Amino acid sequence: MIEKIRLWLSAELNSRILSDPPFSSYAEAAEQFLRELQNAPLPQGVLDQVKEQVSAALLTIMELRLRKIVWELGQARVPSRVTAEEDRLIRPLVKIRQAGPQRKRAQEYVVVQFLVDHPTIVTEDFVQVGPFTRGDLAKLPLRDAKDLEERGVARRFLGA
Repeated sequence: MIEKIRLWLSAELNSRILSDPPFSSYAEAAEQFLRELQNAPLPQGVLDQVKEQVSAALLTIMELRLRKIVWELGQARVPSRVTAEEDRLIRPLVKIRQAGPQRKRAQEYVVVQFLVDHPTIVTEDFVQVGPFTRGDLAKLPLRDAKDLEERGVARRFLGA
């Protein structure tokens, strides 16, 4: 059980998007953890430390996921792969957004030419592109293009 929570935390830390939660809700995770802990033949001091560490891990997972959810809502997207508690939190916000005037955010894209080989990247609009070899052209969001340009990986392609 602790390993399952550790893997969930690792998945959230290593991804810009929400990972698949291994539990349908945080309540389910807590109940399962407490059930398993009741049968553990550990001294009370160790049990208290384990509870504290798991609680801290779950709070970190919640914070990371809420940041990602808020970002997605700000991008006018409905987050998927949410827990029951997260769904209850965002459902009213999604309804308000759907009831209001629909605006489409225009994303500015530019063409870049890669100056060096580069592995796959995930753009700011969560599109996976690449890998790239020297000389490849790609159409990327302006912010991603600027980042690659600043790092000397690519330059904006002006064309003919």
